[in-house]
Amino acid sequence: MKLKIALYDGEGASPTFRPAFLSLNPILLTAKEIIAGALEKVDVFILPGGRDLPYHAALQGPGNAQIRSFVEKGGKFIGICAGAYYGCSQVVFDPGHPLEVCGERELKFFPGSGIGPAYGFGTFHYNSPIGARAALLETEIGVFRAYYNGGCYFEGDLTDCKILARYGELAGKPPAIISRSIGQGEAILSGVHIEASPDILAEADPLLRASEEMRQKFWNLLI
Repeated sequence: MKLKIALYDGEGASPTFRPAFLSLNPILLTAKEIIAGALEKVDVFILPGGRDLPYHAALQGPGNAQIRSFVEKGGKFIGICAGAYYGCSQVVFDPGHPLEVCGERELKFFPGSGIGPAYGFGTFHYNSPIGARAALLETEIGVFRAYYNGGCYFEGDLTDCKILARYGELAGKPPAIISRSIGQGEAILSGVHIEASPDILAEADPLLRASEEMRQKFWNLLI
């Protein structure tokens, strides 16, 4: 049976990475449609990279209740970059810097904090590749690189989480991608753009191209 996949298309979702999802033939959903119950018709819901604060403004309350219920009843949630921060109990983004965003979030798929930028506070700039990296990931299927720009690592109670990938170059090798069972469903949170092929990135480098086969294999396993 072919999975029915939905992609959030409301305010805050970055258009940069939309081409990476087109092969999935996703249903595009706004916050209004989610609140109206549209997730009842899909199997997987992806909250992509972009900006956490607009997500919070549009989905808090009824929208988040629908997303949480969808997962508890057997759906799969995949949060990437901003979507991963949003799936945590607490966002800790760039504290002490102009882009600081710190606060609690309602989904609480991970009972801890999404902390970033993982490669250092003050390194991220919106609409810029200045802070981008070909992040080294250590996974069960091998070591490879994936596009990173401002994403988080996960800190807190990881007891009932599965760590799917770690940042291999960072001190302590913190979790980069985690999964957790939520009721009958599952939430996957990724601090890196595991969906992104180098072909859609103007700033793609040879390290990403060399890892493309492994990245694609890993992404397909997540889906």
